[in-house]
Amino acid sequence: MILCGLQTHKFYLTVKLGTPKAEIWAAIEADLTDAIDKLPLAQDYAPSDYGRASRGAAVALLGKAYLYQKKYTQAITEFTKLMKPPYDYDLANSLDDIFIHDLKTKETIFAVMHGEWQGWGVGNAYGMFGGQESWANKTTHTGRAMEYGFNDWWNVLISPTLVDAFTYNDESGVSYIDPRAALTFYDNLDGTKGGDTIYCEECPDGKLSYAKAVGTAGPIYSWRKYELYELRKNYGQPDSYINSQVIRFADVLLMLAESYIENNEVEKALPLINKVRKRSGAFEYTSLGTQPEAREILRHERRIELAGEQSRYFDLVRWGILVQTINAEKQIVENTQPVKDYHVLLPIPQSERDANPLLNAQVKNNWN
Repeated sequence: MILCGLQTHKFYLTVKLGTPKAEIWAAIEADLTDAIDKLPLAQDYAPSDYGRASRGAAVALLGKAYLYQKKYTQAITEFTKLMKPPYDYDLANSLDDIFIHDLKTKETIFAVMHGEWQGWGVGNAYGMFGGQESWANKTTHTGRAMEYGFNDWWNVLISPTLVDAFTYNDESGVSYIDPRAALTFYDNLDGTKGGDTIYCEECPDGKLSYAKAVGTAGPIYSWRKYELYELRKNYGQPDSYINSQVIRFADVLLMLAESYIENNEVEKALPLINKVRKRSGAFEYTSLGTQPEAREILRHERRIELAGEQSRYFDLVRWGILVQTINAEKQIVENTQPVKDYHVLLPIPQSERDANPLLNAQVKNNWN
């Protein structure tokens, strides 16, 4: 049994130890091609079935599989299918429609669905942390918002280097703060980094100051994306109903743009990148420059557009720059370089090691 990870997608394939990577990719491609033939379109599902895997999701994932293998022409073919009928995907009006208000927009291609917490009579609020066997009644909500939330558990803060990524030079070389900063994080220093300074803007009791809530002794940047703090002050229980995006249309537009850039068709990537930027009010590029320059713009665009969506680690791995990139950032923030070469691999689950002595014999420090 081998676990192949494409971001949060998992394929369980029964293969022999030592099976060539190409054979595993071929099996993934075959499964997705079969799924495309059999799955309905998203719009053909009944409203009660919203969120089920669709033909478009399989097409997007197949295109992503090709992109990860650097099969750019095949990736372009798949991603382009999603730009026209019978598919009707499009960008939402705002990132807040997806990550704050959890609207059923045409931007979602595939997502992990979460339902609003209904109370202790229908399940345990902490079911998502495990223990379903002893607690009973699995729950459909997520604790992510509460765990990341500055007014609740606050276990996760947005990286200072990610915050800094939202400030960059425009085409004239002038420092520019991307408007997506205010849609991604809260900023306690008068918005100097572009983050939102006010929360509870839609709360019944009125708007609240983020700086007043966390203080101003030093910079404290907290996640706004995937949070409900525009709607309420606290959670009380881990009950967020915001769906976890796996693949959305903006991601597909950027993956298609990347495929064109790597296929040395840079000019075709320009309108795709600008379409994503225009939605949030960012300036539109007049040119992406040379292929290396376009590649850097695309990679930066993915970083800020998809911030907090579990894409960056896998992007850095497939681009071959994980170790140097993260170590450089950690050096700035923490004066350490913790990432090792083997971190480009996913750790082998302990359950797999316990079940397979032959596999376990090949594993060192949880990595192969």
